[in-house]
Amino acid sequence: MPTSNFLPEPGDHELQAAEQIAAKGTSEETPKTIAQIAAKPLDAGATRMVEGSSADKPERADVQPVRRAPGSMNLFQHPDAHPFAIDVALLKEYGPIWMDWDPRVLEKKILTDFKTQSISDLNIDKIQAIKTLHLVDTFWSEWLVFVPCAMALAGVHADFRVLHAPTVPQAMIAVDIAAKLRSDLPYSLEVKTFLAVIHLHDGMLVPIEPLTDLVQVDASRYDVDVARVREQWDAVRTSNKAPFAITPENVQLQRMLDAHNLLEENRRQLREQLPLLYGP
Repeated sequence: MPTSNFLPEPGDHELQAAEQIAAKGTSEETPKTIAQIAAKPLDAGATRMVEGSSADKPERADVQPVRRAPGSMNLFQHPDAHPFAIDVALLKEYGPIWMDWDPRVLEKKILTDFKTQSISDLNIDKIQAIKTLHLVDTFWSEWLVFVPCAMALAGVHADFRVLHAPTVPQAMIAVDIAAKLRSDLPYSLEVKTFLAVIHLHDGMLVPIEPLTDLVQVDASRYDVDVARVREQWDAVRTSNKAPFAITPENVQLQRMLDAHNLLEENRRQLREQLPLLYGP
């Protein structure tokens, strides 16, 4: 396995980035830092989101059970487990050495050490994507590597037989997570061009953060006032409401707002999961 691009201290950047995220805490009244969180051992009992036992409650066929949020007990089973939270958990438990292990060895170690019954296929994809980003640079340079990694980071199964290009929001989420893992690499023209094609495919002509500086979309063939869209975007994002009238510009603003909200939802999941992994 290539190791020439392996960071000297792969765990430091993650813990520093996690500190900035976790410093906000789960609410303004209870701020936390990653130092306080990481100083405690993984506490399975502190991560339960549903109190009490279901054994003494009658089951109702007309009510869907509420899915428990990710925590240390079910992190590797839960489909909403954030890739960055998985990375922090693995680095805290094993250090960077886990990246050298055979996937079957890593799976056995996780099942034993995290006391989990199974690892979901989706989270295995996330782990492999994380490992790829840590060890090699091709996520940033080759679109054929970017695609399966981006899909996994965005919570979608990577299919190596049929190409499923990520949507703009999925690409935004992947780029946002990749920046937390490694921020030292620029994107190649090949990947930037691919991201521009995704924008055109999804009909989103004005890239937004974190793709603002990466993507240039040629909107000259479309009857859209791109400058006006850019001028209105800050107000739309702040109010979380696009103009009601149906115009080409307003349609663009609504698409941008939808993508932004999906990215913020992914970030919210990470803010919630980091403290839950290590107890109160």
